[in-house]
Parts: sequence; C-alpha cells; structure tokens
Amino acid sequence: MKKWIQAGIVSKALSSMTVVLLLASNVVAAAPTDKSQKHSYLIGLKPGASTKALHVPGVRIASHWANLEAMHIEASEAAASGLARNPNVSYIEEDRPVYATSDGGSYSDGALTWGLQAVHAEQAWSQNATGTNINICVLDTGIDYDQPEFTRNGVSIIKASKNFVNDGHPDARDGDGHGTHVAGTIAGQTDASGSRIGVAPSVNLYIARVLGDDGSGTTSSVISGMNWCQENNANIATLSLGSSKPSRTEQKVFDLAYMNNMLSIAASGNDSGKIGYPAKYDSVVAVGAVDSNLALAGFSNFGKDQELVAPGVGTLSSVPQGTALKGTVMETENGTETPYRNNIIEFSNVGNATGPLVDCGLADSTTSCNGKPETGSWIAFIDRGDITFTEKLQNVMTQGAAGAIIANNDTVSPEDAGSFTLGAEGSWIPAVSVSYNSGSNIRSGGLGSGLVHVSQWDYDYFEGTSMATPHVSAVAAIAWSANPSLTNEQIRSVLRNSSLDLGASGRDHSYGYGLVQADAAVTLAKGL
Repeated sequence: MKKWIQAGIVSKALSSMTVVLLLASNVVAAAPTDKSQKHSYLIGLKPGASTKALHVPGVRIASHWANLEAMHIEASEAAASGLARNPNVSYIEEDRPVYATSDGGSYSDGALTWGLQAVHAEQAWSQNATGTNINICVLDTGIDYDQPEFTRNGVSIIKASKNFVNDGHPDARDGDGHGTHVAGTIAGQTDASGSRIGVAPSVNLYIARVLGDDGSGTTSSVISGMNWCQENNANIATLSLGSSKPSRTEQKVFDLAYMNNMLSIAASGNDSGKIGYPAKYDSVVAVGAVDSNLALAGFSNFGKDQELVAPGVGTLSSVPQGTALKGTVMETENGTETPYRNNIIEFSNVGNATGPLVDCGLADSTTSCNGKPETGSWIAFIDRGDITFTEKLQNVMTQGAAGAIIANNDTVSPEDAGSFTLGAEGSWIPAVSVSYNSGSNIRSGGLGSGLVHVSQWDYDYFEGTSMATPHVSAVAAIAWSANPSLTNEQIRSVLRNSSLDLGASGRDHSYGYGLVQADAAVTLAKGL
C-alpha cells in the first residue's frame, strides 16, 4: 500500500482510507444494470430464526455465524430485496470492502527502532515482561512464513494461520507485505534490519489472512477471521484495516469477542478525518499515529473515540523476503567516508555505482552535469524540483551517469529523504534520495567521490495508523504477560492510565489518553 511521488515539486503523499458505501438496515443498494448478478450481503437473523428461512432460489449461503445470529450470503439484487421483507430477517447490509491503512515511510535507524524507544519497550523487557504466553491474532494480508523474524529458538512463533480471502491462495502467505510488516512490529526476533523491530518478542502469533494481495478485503472475511481468532483462544486481535462506514454484523463479532475477554485493537484510519470502523466501535481500542516528534501524524484520523496513539511514521519492520530495496550512500572527502541515510526511488534498479559526485543541479537538460569526467564511472548529484524524477534520471543517464542521488528540498521536514518514484520499471541506474540536510552536508566543502549501492532487502519503512496499531497491541501483550489474571477490560484500563499524556491535559480528540508506555503499563499491571 505504498504511494510515491512522480512530480519533483509535489510534497510527500499520504495514504487515504477509501470511502465505501454501506447499506442501512433493511435497505438494499442501488440496483446494478443486471438485477440477476449476484452480490455479497450480510444478513441478521431474528432470535430463534432458522437458517431455512434463507433457503430460497437465488441465494447461496457462504457462512453461518450462529454465535452472531448472522449469515454471509451471495444473492441477486432481486433475491436480496425479497429477503429484506422476510419476517425472519432483522436486517440486510452490504458485505462492504475494508482496506489496509498504511503507506510508504522514511528512514530511521538505531539499536532499537524509534518506535520501540518511544513506547519504552526495552525498559519493560528489563522487568521480565516480553509477552510470554500471550496470543495475538493478526487480521491482515497474511505473513511470510519464511521470514527469520518469526522464528524463536529454531521454532516458528506462528502457531496457526488461515486464509479467509477467496483468491486461490492455499494458505495465509502474504502477497502484499502489509501483514508481514505489522507482525514484525509486534514480534520481530532479530536485529537483522539494523534495528530491533519487535515490541513483544515472546508472544505467539495467529495469522488470519482477511485482506488480499491488493490490500483490500470484505467485512465477511473480517468476521470469519475474528471468529477463528476466538476459537484459537487469542487474547488480542490486532486490525490494521478499516472502512468508513459501520456494519451491524461486524459490530456483533467485536462486541462478542470483548464479552469473551478478547481485546480488539484497530487503526483509526488515514483520512485526517473521522475515525473509521472497526476502530470506532465501543468494544474496540481506536489507535492514532504520531511521528518521531510525538505530534499527531498529518494523515492520522482523530475524534472523540480516539483512545491511544503510537508510533506510525517511518516505521521499520519486516516484509516478505527480497521484496524491498535498501540503499547505501557514502561520500568520501579528504580520506573520510561519511554515510547518509536515504530512501530508494521506486523502480530504481539494483546495482553499485562509484566515482566522483558531479553537481547536476536540477538535471533539467542533457547538458546539466558540469564537470563530469570524460571517462570512468561517476554519480549524478541532483536537486529536487521543477520536473519529474523520470526526466531527471533520463537526462543524467544520457550524459553517462552510473548512479544518482537526489536531494530533497523539503525545509519543513529537513531530515525527510522523501518517497519518490520513477513511475514505471525501466533500465534505470541505481537511484536514491537524501534529505535536505544531508544534501547540504554532502555539498559543504565541495563534492568528493562517492558510492551508491542498491540491493534487495527483507525490511522496509511504512507509515500509517496501520503501523501504530501493532505497537499498541504489543504493549497490551507485554502488560498482560506481567499479570495474566487480568481481564481484557483491566488491560484496556492499564493502557489508558499508563499512557504518556500528549496535547491537551487529559483525554483529547487527537491523542486520546496518550502515547502507550510499555514500562509504565507493566508496573501498573503488576500492582493490580
């Protein structure tokens, strides 16, 4: 679910939760041209009603959730209209689409990710609270079973998985990357990325694939996934997904899960607006995203139902092996090598380029690289602005550049390397972007020689309330492992009362109760 910028003068894009339409109770959507075409609906049954009430021509029963007194059916619009008048049916609603809530992110590094540092994960670990014996069910795009982050002492931490998306997948393998990223934030085991990524490394994972390879799914998949999570005795359900409209059937499954001592935690959404669903249900913890300055992220939804916030910008975590790219940028001047943080420009090819750094300015012509060597490899140093990155790279490649570094011009966020694209695959040279400050530092004292290396990687930086949600789920697991006798309601209270108050004093519409704090949550849980 990454988004990249093509034009060189446009500011960084943020993801947006797609708005979808949901049927009101006992109302059927506007009819398609072909009234016999089958659609997916959710049916609420009146108490004690038999499923035989739905055994009518034109209706196929896909799922029956007896615990919810509800069903998932496929039916023609005409058949659905008839069921709306059936005395055994309490309501009919669309099986609405749901979407993952994340985007591409920016670079950060360290012994622990900045997110782990912000929620005080290490301080909680020092209290012997790491999530032991807590089961977290991840409802998302699936998981890369072979990612080393999910093996603990030679044994997989993935205890069970199931695919609820009807797209031909034989299992819950992740074809998108979103679910693997979320799971890594919860339970990543190693520092192979250069940083520890998992907040609660001792938890057990249960994987419900409810979103397809395009990052979208249906309400019925989420409902079936939630029931499966309960059957597998999950303590926590984490949902980095959402929709803009409620569903009566979906709310039933979350309310029932809460009654059965499961804690459901969901992303508020990335519309910079109202909180989406399921986050907005009373039985679900709504999570917003903050940046590394602990300010509410510009994309994060907010409102009176915001309960907690967590790191959700520039979040480093695992992705399916080999599906991401990593860049290395080095400048050598007066014998001193200086590395710079960078982001890969989307569709850059892998490869290695070394040689003098040549100032190509805006790279807005095929003669812009003044002072380039007549022979040998060299690297184009380019300013962002005026034309697309595609045109910039085409211009410097025409002049013979073996690699490219584009300096961002964002002075509002001078450490942001940007998220840029070349638009499509092609015979591109290795190309990366660096922040405004990094660009200024590279230029200071004159350009030296350098290195640009782009290689495949098993990790990536995403942003969104999708990334904030697993931080909260993992902190909940850490606190619960410190006192397993607590109920889900008590853990929810622990998270609220141990959070770091941000914004206006007390609970507010932007930050809720505040930023989750693992160490304080553990201390509070142990004292109950």
